[in-house]
Amino acid sequence: MRETSRKLNLFVYEKQGLIFRIMGWIVMLSSVLTVASMVYYYGFNHSAEEKELLIKVKKSFFGVFIINYLVRLFFTLDRKQFFRNTWAEGILLALVLINFFSLLLFGLPLIARIFAALDVEGFEPYYVFIIQCYLLLLVAVEVVKRAHLLGNLKMKPATTFILSFVILVFLGGGMLMMPGVIRNGESIRFIDSLFMSTSASCVTGLTVVDTATFFNTKGHLIIISLIQLGGLGIISFATFFASFMKKGIGLRHQGMMKELFDNESILGAVGMFRKVIIYTFTIELISATLIYNFWGDVQFASAGHKIYYSLFHAISSFCNAGFSLFTNNLYEPILQDKLLLHMAIAATIFFGSLGFPAIRDIFDVRNIRERLNRPWKKWKLSTQIAVYGSFALIILGAVFFYFLEKDNTISKMGMVEAVVASIFQSVTCRTAGYNTVDFSLLGTPILIIMVFLMFIGGSSGSTAGGIKTSSFTVIFSAIIATVTGKKMVTMGRRTISQELIYKAFAVFIFSASFIFINVVILSIAEPNIPIIRLVFEEVSAFATVGLTTGITANLSDLSKMVLIISMFVGRVGVLSLAFSLSVPTRSNAYKYPNSHIMIG
Repeated sequence: MRETSRKLNLFVYEKQGLIFRIMGWIVMLSSVLTVASMVYYYGFNHSAEEKELLIKVKKSFFGVFIINYLVRLFFTLDRKQFFRNTWAEGILLALVLINFFSLLLFGLPLIARIFAALDVEGFEPYYVFIIQCYLLLLVAVEVVKRAHLLGNLKMKPATTFILSFVILVFLGGGMLMMPGVIRNGESIRFIDSLFMSTSASCVTGLTVVDTATFFNTKGHLIIISLIQLGGLGIISFATFFASFMKKGIGLRHQGMMKELFDNESILGAVGMFRKVIIYTFTIELISATLIYNFWGDVQFASAGHKIYYSLFHAISSFCNAGFSLFTNNLYEPILQDKLLLHMAIAATIFFGSLGFPAIRDIFDVRNIRERLNRPWKKWKLSTQIAVYGSFALIILGAVFFYFLEKDNTISKMGMVEAVVASIFQSVTCRTAGYNTVDFSLLGTPILIIMVFLMFIGGSSGSTAGGIKTSSFTVIFSAIIATVTGKKMVTMGRRTISQELIYKAFAVFIFSASFIFINVVILSIAEPNIPIIRLVFEEVSAFATVGLTTGITANLSDLSKMVLIISMFVGRVGVLSLAFSLSVPTRSNAYKYPNSHIMIG
């Protein structure tokens, strides 16, 4: 008997690799089916019987995760270390078992018993929602455990980054077509759904349908999820959560993050992205709290509804998306006098467009402590460009807006209201897409100024679009150096390398050429729309701003496709796109003779 048991144990351990591979495929399939069942559950309309069946199917997936955990526990040699490494997953699965035994022994699941003890009536929807979120959390744990596989991808970092956005856009487009996310049984065409998904994923804000009334709450949740994932990047989230796993992140994955986000070192890239997520959620939470308190006399159905609106606009503001749950954006009669609300949103937009490296440099506790101990120590040059450049452009835009529109869109406002409106429009036109005035009434001069501000955009390393303040500053400094006869380009007692100058000019030329070509196509497709409005729309799309003079919904399918491509290219970046498509040269370790060419 002992010999048989020994042989059986030996056989099982010899097949350990095969068992792990089989369980891996089973868990992966279960995870896919779990997500698919949730999409089907919420995306389509079902009868009560169908919903009950779907819930039972989803509950069965818990068994797969429990079996997988027990199999890994069975084969591990150091059980204590295993429990230390998988404590979060173990707690989740232990609660599933407790819930199951509660049902078996007392005829009521533990979660349902808690609701019953609290005298909560009609708790079934809440119970179903908690079960599904719980299951989704288990799927997320499995995904995070496999995040290190990003480092095994045989693709350029830029290609990986672009591919993640392509997948996000098409997934979002498919989900927004589901009848369960649309109000009043309406339907949406694929091109319009793809447009909305691209606009949300690329944090732009241009819309072809009224976000507030066309989609229901489930549709709004899909849009805000696309905004959050698109604003920070799927790979950023994967890196953040994988960095907390005991396995850590492989060197190839870390190198990918360094190259993809142009960080100074491999270790700095991973460390930065932990703080990126923390900074993001902290600022969004602070913003949501301020917005919640600044709604004033705006009527909401409930406190939960008010919290939901506050969170939506906080996330949309920080990610510089410009999506709103109001039909006329922030140009609503009930919001016209909410100046504190406008300034809170403008401040959130500003921090979102400032760039995570700059935010880290300014607000990191260690950096603050070091500057207090060494008062002569300044911000990094990139941070100075981001902060001072942003303030300069905001002031410039506000002054122009005030004096060009004081007899037009802001003529009926008081002095304070007009100044706040001017500042808000200057902040938002650089990247965010919110508006507190009617943009269809703006004059041509201010539209031209806004095109200039949108083209520059926000700062590097942010959720903003445009060529970025850093590129503009480098180009401007190079022009000044050329005009004044300087051989070197310097800023803040630092020399700017030729490589950075070439890159800045490349961004400018690629962006301007791309916009020019698209404007030509739009002018052919939309001959009845004034050219300034088409230019404004194209630059707004490319710079992922989202402002419009009111022509977006009436554009032809060809024009919408042009804007979709513009939003996508503007979000992933012209250089990232160029690098992903480029073929590396074998060698450039040679130099041709110099030649003289007449310039100008």
